[in-house]
Amino acid sequence: MINLEKLVETIFTVSQSTDILNFFRNIGYLTVGEDSIQESYQLAENKVAVIDSTDTLNSVLKPGTQEYMDISKIIVQRGNMNPNKSRVNNVIVYFATKQETDDYEKLVNEFVSINANWSQLLINSNKDEDIEKAASAALLNNRLLIGQCNSEAVANKTEENVASKLKAKSNSNVMLVYHTTPNESLAAGMAGIMAQPYLGSISGLYSTVTDITPEDYTATINTNLEDQKVTFYSYINAINGGGVSQYAQPITYGGYMINGEDAKRRYIRYCLDFLLKAKSIDFLKKKLGYEDSSADVLLSMLKSVLNAARTNGLIKRDSIVKSGDNTIETKGFELWAVYPSALREEDESLYNSQTYKVKGYYRDSLTGRKVVIDLLIDPSEAELNLFQ
Repeated sequence: MINLEKLVETIFTVSQSTDILNFFRNIGYLTVGEDSIQESYQLAENKVAVIDSTDTLNSVLKPGTQEYMDISKIIVQRGNMNPNKSRVNNVIVYFATKQETDDYEKLVNEFVSINANWSQLLINSNKDEDIEKAASAALLNNRLLIGQCNSEAVANKTEENVASKLKAKSNSNVMLVYHTTPNESLAAGMAGIMAQPYLGSISGLYSTVTDITPEDYTATINTNLEDQKVTFYSYINAINGGGVSQYAQPITYGGYMINGEDAKRRYIRYCLDFLLKAKSIDFLKKKLGYEDSSADVLLSMLKSVLNAARTNGLIKRDSIVKSGDNTIETKGFELWAVYPSALREEDESLYNSQTYKVKGYYRDSLTGRKVVIDLLIDPSEAELNLFQ
């Protein structure tokens, strides 16, 4: 009998999809030194520990240390009721060694080079200089820093405080919170609440943060913090006057990145940017020919990202409004491809480099404002080999 395998070779292609949702659920935590580590715990050579539960927290860190208290504030948010329930996956902790000439910009860069599997960043320092340096590295490495300060200069809105310095740099990747209760990390609690599979689906604004003490500030300090786009945690009461404190509710207020952009809107943009890039890589791994039908495949794959984002509350749903004889349809998103056949005439350089071009927009769920999408996918042969 002739062996069939000599005549027929069957190749099964398994559809590969890059799942980066845990990246959004992971939080990076940077601290200096190893004094907080349990004596029984053997720290890895790269000085990174992964904490995914209270059990691993207790096995890695000594209770009562700042690191332990900070990370516990992340994990405890898992027990919140919706919509403040945390979906945090792992806290990636880097125990850095800091030389006298080192700063937090260098340490964050080190952290990213060793383990970058996290989207939000916390640092175990509320010093102005450390926050500023970490902020620069967060922007450079495209990570979202939540820094916490307790500086009177911020509360009093004095010139050249850390908030004004960060704002002057227009850093869109930094949220600054103000909290003065010793050893409490409001930043950690907020990072925990916002750690969702679809980053931006839950905002830190108006959240109740478990195990964090609400603070009562003067009207002047409240205004100063608001003006500087600094988030804080305090009480709000629907009933004014004395003797009604039992009706007060603790909430976070502010919810802005330090450059003035709403944090939810920034987080949505951040999430969709990564998701669209990941799906583009999935498309490139198919190694399809450069033709119009391949562009249709890419378009379908990218639309699946935006459809999922719409389902998970990042993008507005389509709506139809009738006003008299007029019907106004507003779409949550639209995408279209500039086909290779069109690029041959419109932009010969893009056509010759076999570049795929996709344009469109989405309307974020917060404001409904359009965010323009303009993708150019131009892989080199070397880059394609990396995807194999």
